[in-house]
Amino acid sequence: MLKTEDFENEEIINDVDENVQDTAEKEKVIKDETADSKIDVEEIIKKATNKKDEEELEEEKIEKVSIQNVVIEKIKTFLTKISELQKEAAEEEETEVENESEIEKPKYILEYYDLPYRYNETVVRVLAQTPQKLFVYWDISDNDRKKYEDTFGADFYNKTYPVLLLYNQDKQYVREIEVNDFANSWYINIDDPKTKYIIQLGRKFRSNNPMVDYDKVNANNIILRNDYLPYAESNMMEAPNDHVLLETLPDFVSFRNVKTGQEMLVNVRELKTMFGHNYDIKAFYDEHYKDELVDGRFDMANPSSRGGLSSSSFK
Repeated sequence: MLKTEDFENEEIINDVDENVQDTAEKEKVIKDETADSKIDVEEIIKKATNKKDEEELEEEKIEKVSIQNVVIEKIKTFLTKISELQKEAAEEEETEVENESEIEKPKYILEYYDLPYRYNETVVRVLAQTPQKLFVYWDISDNDRKKYEDTFGADFYNKTYPVLLLYNQDKQYVREIEVNDFANSWYINIDDPKTKYIIQLGRKFRSNNPMVDYDKVNANNIILRNDYLPYAESNMMEAPNDHVLLETLPDFVSFRNVKTGQEMLVNVRELKTMFGHNYDIKAFYDEHYKDELVDGRFDMANPSSRGGLSSSSFK
């Protein structure tokens, strides 16, 4: 048989079980609420971070736009200044043109010419390069070339060759110098300085007995000397001397001090060499220019005697 105490104990146990269940449910609710609150905090932090990033990006955009605006303004200012300077320059140029138009200036015609390769003229010229060498240049006109072809045949330049004749007018001799058809200038070595020369340009037949129509030769006023045809002669040119000429040999030499302007005479026999010895210039000339010296003077009629010491060998 159940007692009253047993019922009371059972109620107590039931109450305890209910309390435990309530506590468990409350803990579950609290846990759920805590989890939800954690999620909400993370979302809040995330939203705050994103908002901060957005604000920073916005600030950067604003800063970039500001810099771009400053650069654009500077460019506009620079272009404006250039435009103003161009305008001022144009106005100054117009003013200068107006002033120049009022003043009459002499008119100069500027012309430019290239030197031609040839002048199409029959010409021979001789120049002296040194006392021992002459320079000759020449040209034959197209008309003269055709005249010789018409007279002697189309193969005239194949059966002849060009030559230069060197005439020494003072010593009366002639020297033949063979050249080629591709040349229009030549250097000639000479043995006699201080003499007059003439150069003649011509052509010689390769055959000793060329077939010639003398009627055509005479009709074209061509000179034919056996197998030689003279074209043209050069100017007469006197070659320079090959050593120093002194009209007299003075005993004294004049020296002038360029700083003080003072002049002094020194005996040529008292000049010192680099070794300190006396250097007798007069004795030197007496020894090396025996053939040129006549009574202490150079013989001007024989300036190029080969017995003396020439300037080309004197060191």
